[in-house]
Amino acid sequence: MIISKLKLWWQSLLYYVIADPADNSITLSKRLFLHIKNNARKSDAARVFVFHISGDDTFGFIINPVIEQATQMCDIQYNDKYKCIGFETLCPSVGRILYEYGLSDNCRVKLSVSIQKTPQGKTYYKFDKPNAKYIRKHPKS
Repeated sequence: MIISKLKLWWQSLLYYVIADPADNSITLSKRLFLHIKNNARKSDAARVFVFHISGDDTFGFIINPVIEQATQMCDIQYNDKYKCIGFETLCPSVGRILYEYGLSDNCRVKLSVSIQKTPQGKTYYKFDKPNAKYIRKHPKS
């Protein structure tokens, strides 16, 4: 039990995103981006599908899913101005994600990400719900 808590704590330091409701952007941590890069198929462009996980009442994203229907997908992009990597999500929006998590939508928030597997063995990334005393807010820049 203690070891699993330590593992989750360590992963929360390495794998995180910064959610900015002002422009609906999700910025990836360097370690999270490297994990995505190492586990993605090399031939594909990195496309992201953001979704609601109803069992946990949380949100997550998956890289390059096989979806038959026309679906909004986000491109992972490099921002040269801020020297960071991330994507823009409009459905669900960052404001909606923060609202569902009970967070304010007037500042950027750092959310820990846990790496999960689907029953089919595909990797997806879950935005962990923060505890009230561990919410990491970032001032607007």
